Amino acid sequence: MEKYSGSCRCKKIVFKITGEPTWKVNCNCNWCQTTSGSAFRSFVLFNEDDIKFLGDRPTSYEDTKTEHGRPMVNLFCSSCGTIIGIKVPSMKERHISIGTIDQRKEINITCNIWGKEALQFTSYSKDADVYKKGYWNGKGEKISIEK
Repeated sequence: MEKYSGSCRCKKIVFKITGEPTWKVNCNCNWCQTTSGSAFRSFVLFNEDDIKFLGDRPTSYEDTKTEHGRPMVNLFCSSCGTIIGIKVPSMKERHISIGTIDQRKEINITCNIWGKEALQFTSYSKDADVYKKGYWNGKGEKISIEK
């Protein structure tokens, strides 16, 4: 049964998701800033098998020279340019950009990674956890923020 749905701006890429998120995260790393053209990227991760694309499939661009050393695959619509998400080849999940999810207002993200690269105007909610770098396998060094 569908739990989440979404699309690109022009609706050539539509997706349905049957599973629950495995992680919800805002990423402040330099790579996410430059590839999104924004201050950070917000993702909801789902198991690959729970995502079904209808219509066109996302176009991809693989970057093998990222600052953190892991290949990253940007997924986007070749017609309207909407960034659907990313795929990290070493992960079984797919990152879906929160802005493409129809139910985005129902999703709360409190985990923030790569806080050391966050732009000076970035602020966090009172219930946020902010990690200096990444947060993998349940581990990461937190940054203290005023709450």
